[in-house]
Amino acid sequence: MASRVVIVSENAKARETLAQEVRRRGMTPTLAGSVEEAQRVLETVAADMVLLETHRVDARARRQRARLEQLRPGCRVVLVTSFGAVRQSPDLLQFGPADFLVSAEVLLSSLEPGRRPAHTAPDDDSEKGLSALVQTVDVLVGLLELSDTHFRGTSNRVTRLVRSIADELGLRKEAVHEAVLASLLKDVGKAALDPARLPAEGEMAPEQAEALREHAPASARLLEHITFPWNVLPVIRYHHERYDGKGYPDGLKGREIPLGARIIAVADAYVAMCSPRPHRPPFDPEEAVQEIERCAGQQFDPEVAEALIRVLEKTQAVFGGSEKPSIVVCDADPEFRRLLQMRLVNDGYEVRCVARADEALDAILAAPPNLVLAEVDGDTSEGFQLLREIRKDAPLQHVPFAFLARSENRPLKIRALRQGVDDFLVKTTDLEELLARIANILTRESTRRGEGLKRQRRGVTGQLDNLGVPDIVQILAIGMKTACVALGHAGRTGKIWFRDGAAVHAKCGEASGEAAFLQLARWKTGEFAIEHGVASRRTTIESDTMFLVMEAMRLLDEESAPR
Repeated sequence: MASRVVIVSENAKARETLAQEVRRRGMTPTLAGSVEEAQRVLETVAADMVLLETHRVDARARRQRARLEQLRPGCRVVLVTSFGAVRQSPDLLQFGPADFLVSAEVLLSSLEPGRRPAHTAPDDDSEKGLSALVQTVDVLVGLLELSDTHFRGTSNRVTRLVRSIADELGLRKEAVHEAVLASLLKDVGKAALDPARLPAEGEMAPEQAEALREHAPASARLLEHITFPWNVLPVIRYHHERYDGKGYPDGLKGREIPLGARIIAVADAYVAMCSPRPHRPPFDPEEAVQEIERCAGQQFDPEVAEALIRVLEKTQAVFGGSEKPSIVVCDADPEFRRLLQMRLVNDGYEVRCVARADEALDAILAAPPNLVLAEVDGDTSEGFQLLREIRKDAPLQHVPFAFLARSENRPLKIRALRQGVDDFLVKTTDLEELLARIANILTRESTRRGEGLKRQRRGVTGQLDNLGVPDIVQILAIGMKTACVALGHAGRTGKIWFRDGAAVHAKCGEASGEAAFLQLARWKTGEFAIEHGVASRRTTIESDTMFLVMEAMRLLDEESAPR
């Protein structure tokens, strides 16, 4: 992944000069016009380096550097002064033998990540401790949710989606940890709210909805005395902000919202829609994705929404669906049954546990599950008899079946696999690996049956009637996005490429550049698809993007004016 450099300067020309050098070296620049804006950027994304342009390298500048370093420990903050500032400075004569001027090229060559002093990598024990922290919180939150039939396992499903989206976006490890831990702790503030003001089952009254809004800042307040190794609290506080600035608690918008919070917002919404609620049935996964697409750019960061869709398409995972996947567990060991049931429920499955094969058969016949897990102990085990009984029944022949063995037994494993079991699981295996293999069985079966999302997409799609080109331009500008927008209208097609939120190239038929942009911006009906991360090698647009939008609107008014 390319290194990210945040460039902070009030001088737009200085920012762009440094940005050009940064891009030329294969690094990714993010521009900020002030230290405050840079702070919001660093709360949102991880960066390797900050170039802080200042007129005087004095105590105030050093305090600003300290503020930025505190936000991202390990990120190198370098104070620089542009030649233009020095040339026009009234303090020019104060420069002495200890002051030097170097070109941007020399400066950045000396600061390239490969030449930086290596930071000490966390040792294995530290990594294990961080992983244990997240897993422990996951288990505890899952236990708290067990008593709630509607929210049981919800946090774990959101957390798995958050991790997958973060990986899809290629985030640094620290940013992934921030988002994952925040997704588990985001709702602890509900415990601090007055139960009498919270909604019971059914639709919420306006005053109850307003009371519920307090849980996000309450969660951050409850945890603010804890020194987390990552910047978790802003992610928790702002996970209900909206991309268009109409969320709560502070009305942040676009890149002002921490990236972890933007990821949680879309993952939480998807899981909520696909889960049953007292006042409504669950959405079909395809319907939920369509709703996510409809709200991209308004409620959700469109780039994060696109990453969610890619995750769902890759894994064919259905987090919710019309029903939770159901599993029948047949095992004589009560302690193992309870432990496995707790973890499976926390992962979002409906689980029925029995001790004997005859009880398992009754449970399977009463309501065919998505998977059967049966204990096997030797060639005469009841597990083999249960497998034979299920395979005799035509409606149950294709139900996935896996054995649970007390220990690794190669002859028994080979015999089981030859009889058609989907997997041979050893109960002493690490529980996380066991759960992953169970998920793989269900995913393979879902893929084989053609379930999951019904169509492949490229980016976030929609209708220009609902979201016009000017709105799309504004969405990408707010987020400083790099993307390609494909447009279709009355049999014609065109594309606009954006870099850091500004249009840099457009093509429509034989036209290109600003002429093509002006044509495309006037289309009021048709389809669009926004594909993030797609950059153009060409630059055919030099004018300010919003100026071009206003020019397109003027031309549109002229065309529609009565003659």
